[in-house]
Amino acid sequence: MKVLNAAQIREADQYTIAHEPIASIDLMERASQAFLVKFLGLHPTKQPVFIFCGTGNNGGDGLAISRLLLERGWSIQIFVIGDVDKGSSDFVDNLKRLNSHHEITDIGDFPSIPEGSIIIDAIFGSGLTRPVQGLQAELITFLNDQNSQRIAVDIASGLYSDQPLSKGSVVFEPDFTISFHVPKLAFFQPQSKKYVGQWRNVDIGLSEDFIASVDSSFYLSEKREIQRLLPSRSTFDHKGSVGRLMIVAGSEGKMGAAVLCARAAFKAGVGLVNVHSPRCGIEILQISIPEAMVSLDSGESQIELIPTTEDAIAIGPGIGTDSSTLNALSYFLKAQEDPIVVDADGINLISANPNLVDLLPKESILTPHPGEFKRLVGEWGDDFEKLEKLRSYCMKYELNIVLKGAYSAVCSSSGGIHFNSTGNPSLATAGSGDVLTGITGAFLAQGIKPFDALRLAVFLHGLAGDEAVRSLESPWIQASDIIDFMPKAIASLARD
Repeated sequence: MKVLNAAQIREADQYTIAHEPIASIDLMERASQAFLVKFLGLHPTKQPVFIFCGTGNNGGDGLAISRLLLERGWSIQIFVIGDVDKGSSDFVDNLKRLNSHHEITDIGDFPSIPEGSIIIDAIFGSGLTRPVQGLQAELITFLNDQNSQRIAVDIASGLYSDQPLSKGSVVFEPDFTISFHVPKLAFFQPQSKKYVGQWRNVDIGLSEDFIASVDSSFYLSEKREIQRLLPSRSTFDHKGSVGRLMIVAGSEGKMGAAVLCARAAFKAGVGLVNVHSPRCGIEILQISIPEAMVSLDSGESQIELIPTTEDAIAIGPGIGTDSSTLNALSYFLKAQEDPIVVDADGINLISANPNLVDLLPKESILTPHPGEFKRLVGEWGDDFEKLEKLRSYCMKYELNIVLKGAYSAVCSSSGGIHFNSTGNPSLATAGSGDVLTGITGAFLAQGIKPFDALRLAVFLHGLAGDEAVRSLESPWIQASDIIDFMPKAIASLARD
């Protein structure tokens, strides 16, 4: 699914109105009906609703939603803030369809909202380009202080769709956002978390032809798209034909990273795994993963030589940053031609020795968390600048990188960013990244193109975390639980 900017969303509205064709007031009605269906699914029991509308089209949506709820017997109080005489035409038309409303012209008009009520915010929409000020800012601050559930229509008032907030901005803080047709780029940014809450997307029938025609650098990965990336097996496949992966991992005290990585690779369907490990890891590996072969390094406690091989290669979990390991990585990269997967200490070695990034084979995969990524590219001022740094780095060095976190951003060498739609906070646990490295390496070994292997791995890694939390009925899991629930995640993804 494409993620559009505010200008593109307006253009999609206008194109749909002109080419469906449909009157703008009827498109607003369709959007409000879609909102209502999602709202009633979230709130099957009637509660008092206080809805606050601006005088633009977002306010018009709010008025239409109010009327639809009134028709269904809900207790609704409607408040309008702003100059009604300067309202948009669709706002004015929807206001005429209502029997009554309250106008807010000063603080004294703010209502008393009983505890347990629902507040719906329809003050400002996705086209906002400047900070909220004056009476609207005071109203939003007042609403945020109420002990009520808060819901935003399309986007929280005061939040920009696709640019950072100014310091001190006043923004509505919803528990839920019900967004029209496409998610907003702001939804995927950590700095926006309290201004989005949980979000749901509703289809309002915007022109799919128009959306397909516009350029976007941002996407949301969805199940139906990721399904097509899953590798399949044929009758005559054998372990040698479904992928061979060498994992370079582990050092003294960090052999668990190698174990997790190798176990995850097997669960992702690779036929053969060879773990290249320092000598201190032999017993741990042979006992913990009897399915894997182990090739021993000359180093007793750290990697000192990385062998070249025709197999797919994943490097980094637990290898440390010793000078001998740095030398090994440098010599290896000078000889390596095919894309590899690099994680953890492999990334740390590259960030500490920037000359190494030029040696990485084109289309290689890096899997940093935000701290590791910052060591690669330097500081950023806000989340939008961070995404631009990610795009620039991927394009400059022709790499595929996932910036891990909520809605992990998977960026291709051409600069397209796909936000991941699976996963939950339980994945923030030691070893989770080692598991992702193993899954990614397994799909690369099975012949999937690097960017697709990364997207698929990130999606399944998150889905396995979701399955683990659901099945174990616990918000806290271990990295090994992600591995254990990989088969269930793959089966879930494979189902139509």
